Amino acid sequence: MWFAITQKTGFMFGGDPDSQYKRSAVMYVDATGTDAIVIGCFFIALGIVNAALGVRGKRRIPVFWTGAGLMIATFVYGLVQIVLAVVHFFD
Repeated sequence: MWFAITQKTGFMFGGDPDSQYKRSAVMYVDATGTDAIVIGCFFIALGIVNAALGVRGKRRIPVFWTGAGLMIATFVYGLVQIVLAVVHFFD
């Protein structure tokens, strides 16, 4: 959520930063603006879906679909960015 509020993020994803082997490489993420907001929204969506697992009864359904909708929106944003990158690559 902090990523979505501050619009800045920087973290390491996977791997071992002290490893000398390529297969253990770390992916460094440094995002600002809309990209950081989308990363934050993805983590918020994971939290909402996780909360839906703890809700009993029919109240679970709208909570789950709220989290799922937010997660799908982040995936759609990523796919649009990939398509734009490919178009700009061949342009």
